[in-house]
Amino acid sequence: MQPHIGLSAVVDVFDRTDLFQTIDNQAILELSRLGENRGFSGIDTIRRSTGVEVRRILAGNVSSLDLAEAICLQLQSATQTSLQDFSRILLCHSGTDDTACASLSEFLRERFRLRSGQIHAANHGCSGFLRLMQDGVLHLEGSPREERIALLSIETPETWHDSSDRLFCGIVSAGATAAVLERNSGLPVGIVRSEDFEIPAHRRINNQPLFHKDLSDVYTFHGVPVKRTVMRMNAEPVFLNGIELMLDNLRAALDSIERKPGERVIVAPHQPSGKLLKALIASAKLEFPEIEVLNNLENYGNMISSSVPVLLSQLPNVLSANGLRPLRNDDHIILLAAGICMARIESHMSAGHACLRWVHGTLNSSGIQGMREDLQQESISSEYRPLDTCATIIP
Repeated sequence: MQPHIGLSAVVDVFDRTDLFQTIDNQAILELSRLGENRGFSGIDTIRRSTGVEVRRILAGNVSSLDLAEAICLQLQSATQTSLQDFSRILLCHSGTDDTACASLSEFLRERFRLRSGQIHAANHGCSGFLRLMQDGVLHLEGSPREERIALLSIETPETWHDSSDRLFCGIVSAGATAAVLERNSGLPVGIVRSEDFEIPAHRRINNQPLFHKDLSDVYTFHGVPVKRTVMRMNAEPVFLNGIELMLDNLRAALDSIERKPGERVIVAPHQPSGKLLKALIASAKLEFPEIEVLNNLENYGNMISSSVPVLLSQLPNVLSANGLRPLRNDDHIILLAAGICMARIESHMSAGHACLRWVHGTLNSSGIQGMREDLQQESISSEYRPLDTCATIIP
């Protein structure tokens, strides 16, 4: 195998019933009608609109700090590596409070006795995992030392959304993942791009901002009235531009890889909502009928920056649920995301993609979360392109 930067581990805490409680569509129906809101007309409408049957929120006495601690302990167990031994830890924790990710970072620094400057936190939103990957790859490319970088996505969207807001209440779900980037181990990363894009006036449809923060009286996902700052969305332009951004990144990703006969392309996109994902898959398959697109919305929901890495950490289950056979060596995986740009929510959206190559036995090689399949070991193609971290240009 040629020298490369690879993704060597991806783990989650998805099945931890002590951390989460589930919300079904009946509960969403009731939440959507709180206050003076009209709400959804019925459970079937929720199912068609969101594509979700079950979503997760933090359990009663669990905080984002507990979730962060749990995923870090899981990472340590999966990799047999102390958090202190990672040269760099990149954290994404999204929300309307820009200080929340810094507070979470400080908690982890103290809890795991990390070095000053070892952990770097950011509020990236839905494309956060790709941004972390890009930052990690760029760091490894510029470092002469052998290093391992941890990527943490810790998302609790119920803390910054209104449970009676139909645009969000049925789709958002809590989640946490941890991944590892390192040299010459794991799935080779052939390309990774992540950028913020201004949405020009002619693609905005109306004069309203794409997103805006709203300090008002809302309801928690436990149905409790509270005053706090939540995110509001201008649905139609976000929907249309989100699809176009992901399609454009898919085109760029496919242009960057070389496929031999028999090599499959698996697309692992951000899981925004049922309507948007359905439209994305239909458009992508029309243009590229040979690709296979993963959908795990039904039992996972939109976990913000954790959505894409959970597709990898749960890959055998997701492939099976989508009626797809296990991957073989040299198959291609395209990670794809688009969504809110937290730095400029009114006028920009974030988007990106990453291209990986499947190599049996190199992801979660300790066997964590059932990632080993009974496939014959093969050598990776020596023709895989070198890393590219430039930004995609979307007109």
